[in-house]
Amino acid sequence: MNRFLATSCLMLMATPVLAQNGQNGAVSTDHQPNAQTVACLEAPTRDCAFTSAIQTVISEEFGVERAKVLVGVARSMIETGQKQEALDTLKLALDEARAVRLSLVTQEKIHDIAPLMAQAGDMAGALALTEEIQNPSIQDKVLSQIAAAAYKRGALSDGRVALKQMHNQTRAFWQRMTLLTLAPRDSLQAVDLETLDAEVRENMRPDLRYRGFVQLAIIGDRMGKAGERNYYLAEADDMFPSVIGIQTRADVTALRARNMLNAGMDSVFVEASYELAMLHGSRLRAKDELASFAEKIGPVEAATGRLEMALKRLDAFQAVAEKARYLASLKASSDVSILAAQVRETLVEVQALPGAYERDIVRLELMEGALDNNDLQLSRIIVEAMEDDDNQALALALMAPMLD
Repeated sequence: MNRFLATSCLMLMATPVLAQNGQNGAVSTDHQPNAQTVACLEAPTRDCAFTSAIQTVISEEFGVERAKVLVGVARSMIETGQKQEALDTLKLALDEARAVRLSLVTQEKIHDIAPLMAQAGDMAGALALTEEIQNPSIQDKVLSQIAAAAYKRGALSDGRVALKQMHNQTRAFWQRMTLLTLAPRDSLQAVDLETLDAEVRENMRPDLRYRGFVQLAIIGDRMGKAGERNYYLAEADDMFPSVIGIQTRADVTALRARNMLNAGMDSVFVEASYELAMLHGSRLRAKDELASFAEKIGPVEAATGRLEMALKRLDAFQAVAEKARYLASLKASSDVSILAAQVRETLVEVQALPGAYERDIVRLELMEGALDNNDLQLSRIIVEAMEDDDNQALALALMAPMLD
């Protein structure tokens, strides 16, 4: 972290937090993009992205908005290897959220802060924060995200601690199965497939057992155990006739292809699973069924050179927010310019939404897709389209890792 940014953070810690009475979440007409972010966008650098975000925080009167931008800064700090600085920034964000003196606000920010703390390596701090969340389902969601951060780092034991604290242990088991398909290969050698096998077979739902066998096959493949991989794929195929329902069959086969793709399995397995999914997906007719299928198979198509087919599935979505969420899930292996063009077209649709804040929320969704595709030009276009100063500062901070 450069000297200016460090000084700015110290200034922020010394700045008294203003009272929050009367804040209703609406975007003030005074919250226009500020001079700092506008100047940075003229010739964006990583340094000015961070510093202009912090300057925006210092001038912001509402603690909720200050916390939001700080969380974005911390997220980018983690991506650029500044983990201790990120933890310090997350502490500031938490202080700002607490200063609002509304437990619901604090809990909402913990939802964002705790998983980032886990990513930065502070598992104890992340888990401690979840104890403040009163809603069991939200607490489980945050614990699941904390576990995901641990598994991604190869810290399987830390991830298991988070999963064991979930209220819904059935959900925790299936999250563990998914995370094992994504964990670093060298962290999987101590995984006991037989124990996982027994838990999968205890489930009486055919679709979940099918999913379990597919995931066991993927885990076996990542462990370098071709025999186990082939065995569990055969088990899944034997199980499939018991899966009832056109939509259910389409969804489970689409998930099979997507899970294999995400796990980095050989393209032979991904392609075979994709063809199977297309066979069953072709039988769908209802809009909601087509949308559910698109969410699962679209990212596979985008990543395997079928971007145009993935984009055609936009027809299954009605609301612009749904379209944005779907577009953000697509990571193109080629023809990134085509995806960017579709995003720009969707940005035009966003302008018809009522309320600047609502429009910015959808733009932030599209921003996630641009970041995932490492598309700096598109990211800049989205940041420039932001109408609220805090949202623009947040988006600019998120763009920082792509800048020099």
